Amino acid sequence: MKLSYRDPGYEYSAQSIAEFIKQDESRTTSIFHFLPELDKFKDLFSRDADNRDIVEEILDTIAELYKSNEQSIRGKVISYQEHWDQHEKLINDRFSSIFQYDTNGIFNNLVCNITLNPISPRYLQECVFDVFYLNSDKGSLGSALHEITHYLWFHLWNKKHNDSYEQYESPSLIWILSEAVVEQVLNNDDFNKINPYHKGENAYSCFYNMMIDEKPLYDHLDTMYKNNSIDKFMEESYQFMIENEEEIRSQMPNRGSY
Repeated sequence: MKLSYRDPGYEYSAQSIAEFIKQDESRTTSIFHFLPELDKFKDLFSRDADNRDIVEEILDTIAELYKSNEQSIRGKVISYQEHWDQHEKLINDRFSSIFQYDTNGIFNNLVCNITLNPISPRYLQECVFDVFYLNSDKGSLGSALHEITHYLWFHLWNKKHNDSYEQYESPSLIWILSEAVVEQVLNNDDFNKINPYHKGENAYSCFYNMMIDEKPLYDHLDTMYKNNSIDKFMEESYQFMIENEEEIRSQMPNRGSY
């Protein structure tokens, strides 16, 4: 498993940001916080139109922001890559042990784009994910560990179930489980030494506060994880999610549809 950091340019950032502003109002707060220059576009998008004129205006604004930060972004391509390379062997060794298969021979084409979009989406089948350019070297590695957990989790899941990758996206229960169990996978002594997000930030905050049958969700999942192989943990944890789906969704922002 290898990871390459890249600067995809301002057009990539503009398209990504425009798509989130159009479709995902619940998560755009960070965009307008870090990029107040875009606040004027907040209420202009229509979900039923192509919004081409607005996207063009956003493109012009992002182009200016990119020019003023281009040297910083190019520097991050180098520093993020060096930090990853320093820890690549440890990461492969630890993930291989956790997932019980050799990760050195898969996902050697992973790409992380450094962008102006603070939301930082991932694209499972394309083997691409994004990271915000204001992240630190350590933070970029922590973000990579989170996303790579998904790639490896779904690789194993797909080998077991041979289902569609379309089922691995929000708001499916398979996706919810994958987001929750990032905590179990990454809560490891070796990872905790290099991951700045290991103290209650590996997964979405809602999972740390979630209660099922008067017990924290993570009490349930921790017990399953510690007492089973990863293969068996997948099955037991998913069955648990099925049995408690209504309660789990009720405790997620927008009832799990984000």
